[in-house]
Amino acid sequence: MNGRHVGATVLGLIAGAAGFAALLLVGYLLYRRVWGDWVPALVGIIALFGTAGSYGGWILGMVVFSAVRGPDNGGGAAA
Repeated sequence: MNGRHVGATVLGLIAGAAGFAALLLVGYLLYRRVWGDWVPALVGIIALFGTAGSYGGWILGMVVFSAVRGPDNGGGAAA
């Protein structure tokens, strides 16, 4: 493991967390706009947007990690 791998991991985690938080924020704003203070709707929104945010954050984190890390063989572009 080298410094580039550690940096890619950190940036991937940050990007994934940002993607997750962004989708949760969108869900919360939708909840506040449409349902107000209805708790069952909040639970459903958190479940729905939390699941989507987890998947989206994972994909975003993997893309950032792969882009920052670069090819494993140390040379050229990936095939």
